[in-house]
Amino acid sequence: MSKKSVFRLWLVVVVVLVSFVVIRFLEFDLSGTGTHKYLSFTHKGDELKGTLILPSNKPSPPFVLLVHGDGPQDRWSNEGYTPLVNFLVSQGIAVFSWDKPGIGQSTGNWLSQTMADRAEEAALAMQRLRQLPELKKSRGGYLGFSQAGWVVPEASQRAKTDFVVLIGAAINWKAQGLYYMKARLEHEGLAAADIATAIQQESEAFDAQYTQAATMQPCSSQCTRQDFERLNARSDAKQSITSMQSPVLLLMGGNDRNVDPDTTVSVWRQLLPQRVPRCIKKVPEATHGLLRSALFDYQLPSQWPLWKEGLFVFLGPYAYSPEALNTIAMWIKQRQCSGLAD
Repeated sequence: MSKKSVFRLWLVVVVVLVSFVVIRFLEFDLSGTGTHKYLSFTHKGDELKGTLILPSNKPSPPFVLLVHGDGPQDRWSNEGYTPLVNFLVSQGIAVFSWDKPGIGQSTGNWLSQTMADRAEEAALAMQRLRQLPELKKSRGGYLGFSQAGWVVPEASQRAKTDFVVLIGAAINWKAQGLYYMKARLEHEGLAAADIATAIQQESEAFDAQYTQAATMQPCSSQCTRQDFERLNARSDAKQSITSMQSPVLLLMGGNDRNVDPDTTVSVWRQLLPQRVPRCIKKVPEATHGLLRSALFDYQLPSQWPLWKEGLFVFLGPYAYSPEALNTIAMWIKQRQCSGLAD
């Protein structure tokens, strides 16, 4: 092969690769996905604004409400939901999400909310969607992350809910915090004895600081992060789980470093009423958010180096553990528990 032919071949390869990369980055956007409908609803004086994305040419599609985890999240979690939302809409599933109070276009202060407040808010969002002509005949449910483990079980009992999907769901506020701390210290390389001492000290400090009386005190002024922690410190999902009626898909990353996957799986299997259809799975080699742990093994997205952010954008839905997204879609559409081994 002549040098000119080799050059042309390499040029074609480079053009194809560059085109592929450009296309992948252009696809990391929701503006061209489905039909957008902007909605608002009110909770305790807060005007909450969000977006419903409807799949094209599909009457009465199933729909999900995204329930955020912790933090000041806008409706699409700073674009972090983009691969998930694009995938769900491509499967004929409508998706609604809203800005937390005080974030984006919503008024209020999310730091003043208890988990009960968040459950009330999510139930009102469900009621708002069920008023839409496009969704009156649709099956609808919640898709929640992490902190939604305290929110969705209660919300699903306040508004008609045909199904629930929970990812990385927490159970007990204190236990989750101690697990998070232990995982962080282990990752930092501390000795086991030092970790045990630190955990014991943290547990004792928690009990002393967050008494029942302390958690009932109102904020002295505008609620802060410290107030949010105090107001919710005694949160526990067990009672709400025991009275759930909606079918549940629970997926926990096997390498979750934020919430103990074994504890969550065990509690849900034990407490969810036997009559309630369920699909409870621990996903191997997956993170707290079901991303591939070999690539995204971090406790917080803010810890990602810039190149990992680029990799997430480039991979899109392939950043998730294999079959995780398909499993979610199949549960929403057909209540089918498949795709992932137990």
